[in-house]
Amino acid sequence: MVFKKDESTGKSIATILKDGKTKNFDCSFSSCTNPVCTCKSIDIILTPLQEENLNRQILSFHRVDIDLIEKKLNYEAENKMPLKDSAFANLFLSQLNDDDFTFLFKKQFAFKNQITETAKIDTIEGLFDYEAVEQEGLMYAYNDVLPYGDQMQVNINGEDYLIFDQYCLLPKCSCTDTNLDIVSVKKTNGEAEELCSLTLKYAKKRWGIAEGPSSSIGLGAIRSDIEKQNTDFYKQLLIRHKKLKAIYLNCRQKNFSPVQPIKNLRIGKNDPCPCGSGKKFKKCCL
Repeated sequence: MVFKKDESTGKSIATILKDGKTKNFDCSFSSCTNPVCTCKSIDIILTPLQEENLNRQILSFHRVDIDLIEKKLNYEAENKMPLKDSAFANLFLSQLNDDDFTFLFKKQFAFKNQITETAKIDTIEGLFDYEAVEQEGLMYAYNDVLPYGDQMQVNINGEDYLIFDQYCLLPKCSCTDTNLDIVSVKKTNGEAEELCSLTLKYAKKRWGIAEGPSSSIGLGAIRSDIEKQNTDFYKQLLIRHKKLKAIYLNCRQKNFSPVQPIKNLRIGKNDPCPCGSGKKFKKCCL
């Protein structure tokens, strides 16, 4: 394995075999800074360790950009790279094994996660089906809008699961409804198995089983494991719900113009509001 952790400093060190000798490099990692972009590229800066520079020469760093999915160099014009840089990048790539790529996937996720969770709301360009949200009440999962956002997990009967929390995004709706899909971390034939789908009103801590295949594990046991393993679970849901609604509202204001009701159309106070909120007209847009 090329990468290892320096126990004294906590830094990541890469060891490359070059010209029959091993050379060690201090590593730093970065990636695309767009919170909603799902590209799998990672940019690695490799700087030779100073203590190995016996002649105290000025050492130049190497930059290697890798497509983690294709496992290849990620340069748009590789033929324009200086020959020395191109040779080093290809040598570096050739020595990476599966464990190294697993390491890089984790580093890339960690970088994108920090970018995502610290991004200002008005800089996040989420992708939404506005008509479906406004007219049909389509719910969105936190990690569908923010693929590199914090993930919630739970271990049930010794197996790890991801919790995908979906919310109503209607700006004027005050509901605390959440759908929770409990999905196995492990994948079979490239697909993750869903344990169950739950409903939850997080403000009242009211749980239920959604329609669909039933789980052999009871609702009470699943709820207990989630609450024990996720500190302030209900507070987390509130925070995530508010954040998604804020992202949606910001994107909606910039990208969506809802159809306005016809002025001459007579709408009773107790009729459904034409904005699609599901509320009575008198309690919504009146």
